[in-house]
Amino acid sequence: MNNHLKGLLIAFFGILVLAPEGILVKLANADSFTVLFWRGIFFTISILVILLISYRTRTLDEIKGIGKRGIFLGFLTGFGGATFILAIHYTSLAKTLVIISAAPLMVALVSFILLGEKPKLFTWLAMLIVFTGIYIVMSGDTSGLNLKGSLFALASVTTGGFSFTLLRKYKEVNMVPAMAVNGLFITLIGLLFAESLTLSSQSMNYIIISSILVAISFSLITIAPRFIPAPEVAIFFPMGTVIGTFLAWLILKEELSSNAIYGGVVVILTLFIHSIYSARQSKN
Repeated sequence: MNNHLKGLLIAFFGILVLAPEGILVKLANADSFTVLFWRGIFFTISILVILLISYRTRTLDEIKGIGKRGIFLGFLTGFGGATFILAIHYTSLAKTLVIISAAPLMVALVSFILLGEKPKLFTWLAMLIVFTGIYIVMSGDTSGLNLKGSLFALASVTTGGFSFTLLRKYKEVNMVPAMAVNGLFITLIGLLFAESLTLSSQSMNYIIISSILVAISFSLITIAPRFIPAPEVAIFFPMGTVIGTFLAWLILKEELSSNAIYGGVVVILTLFIHSIYSARQSKN
């Protein structure tokens, strides 16, 4: 198997494994801060297990190697993860996933701001269309809670844009250990704001499975750019949104407003077209 095919498969499975996360968190049906506490603990444990399996005696050196930049990145991605959990608590999972799916274009925008990487005209056009689609999705929020959830999702995808940009900036450093900091930060948020840390055994099982899947997914997505260009990895992000939205409809019986459907279609189609175009450009 050549490196290119290996990279595509790693990216594909990374997104595929992540798809059920929101469903599992919703099925836990618990206070969002209680979920954050336990998810942070089991996510951190899962990351440490992955590190031990991958690096064995070198695990401690890999953790030390992230430095202050990795600790900052861990806090940043932790904030993004926390706002994602809060988003699906206040609004529908499908709506949250549509907003989150704009991450690749948010990365391009943040890269322009932080790194001076000027996006091509096609990317600017895609941003305009996607953000218009997200506005359509959010314009259907007639209640305060729905709008609050959408704003949390917007905060999550914005944080994600900064996180992925910093990952690219510090690509010479293995940032997988920084995800352990992510988990500890989420645990701290849950501990500070949760009214109770008690979960039913069924809810706990959902959170444990979700945490393990997210740890595996984040590790795979972090590794994939070593084998293929980042634009090719981005091709699979809209796929995750489609699968997650379908699962939300199938399992949670979520009903979407017409605004969410129309805006979602605009966002996902634009992202698919842009991702394929970017991948072809990177090959050329």
